[in-house]
Amino acid sequence: MAAYFSEADKRVLCQAAVIAEDMTSDYYKLSHSRWLKSRYDILTREHLRAEEVSPHALAMVSRYDGRPPDRWLPSAAFDYYRICLQDPNILAALRRRPALSPLALLCYVLTHELVHIVRFSRFEARFDAGVAERAAEERLVHRLTRQILAPVRCLDLTPVIDFYESQSSGGRMYAHL
Repeated sequence: MAAYFSEADKRVLCQAAVIAEDMTSDYYKLSHSRWLKSRYDILTREHLRAEEVSPHALAMVSRYDGRPPDRWLPSAAFDYYRICLQDPNILAALRRRPALSPLALLCYVLTHELVHIVRFSRFEARFDAGVAERAAEERLVHRLTRQILAPVRCLDLTPVIDFYESQSSGGRMYAHL
């Protein structure tokens, strides 16, 4: 059992990242320069800091203050986001649910996290929200993610949505993407 993504998994991840960013950009009408204002990276487990690791989530967003190395004024600061993929949890979900397509699951996970980043950067959601506000935000982001990916006919999202629904019932948010 692999604990981290293989090279083949990372190739699928690259495909999923292109689809997720493209679909999210289209939905929110974001230009390339707008994405530069919402700077982010996608990292797999091998590159995560200890505080970015979750035993339950498939992915999570971490936010940091960024600043160009040659700029010291506060006005040069920007929000820098890291989409922290939890390879072991994603791979375990794929093993437990053979109906899940790796491409569909990764597209869903990445799109979900990109929606969070867009909403944080537009001040439509608070990064430091309380428990009740976070739960409502998760429900909204899942709905938006489904809307964004609905036009992508080559993805079978039904098993992914079923997986999320089974994991989040009863208030458990272990499928938190």
